[in-house]
Amino acid sequence: MRTFYIFKMRKEFVNLYKDNPNSLYNVLKHLYSMKKSDVSLGFNLYNQLTEKINKSELDKKIFIKYHKELIYSKNGNEHVFNNLYKDEVSILTIKYAYILITTNKNYSSFFNVISMFGDEYFVCDFINQDYFWINDIKILV
Repeated sequence: MRTFYIFKMRKEFVNLYKDNPNSLYNVLKHLYSMKKSDVSLGFNLYNQLTEKINKSELDKKIFIKYHKELIYSKNGNEHVFNNLYKDEVSILTIKYAYILITTNKNYSSFFNVISMFGDEYFVCDFINQDYFWINDIKILV
């Protein structure tokens, strides 16, 4: 099971870190693993790097686009792809600060969905130390 955090980065940081995503990942990893006593400092840095996600708008757009698909369902705040042909179960949850995807695959169909909304999304899997820009996905076969 993989857990991906997707952050909507501010445009100036997209340009700054586009060719050096490792540095951005290290900053976000540091924020992710901060001690509770340092949260206020981390919160300020996080707000400088990222944009707030319009949760209701994004939620609505995803639902309208996929509600007729057999592999898609929505349960409360969770969007679910249950694709038996690809043996994929992916759950997307939209928060104001980030998007969370849990999936049983290395590649989630939700990556295609998020990439339709812009190239400023940065994906991190902190447990597996994996990171990439949403539009730079390369699948190795």
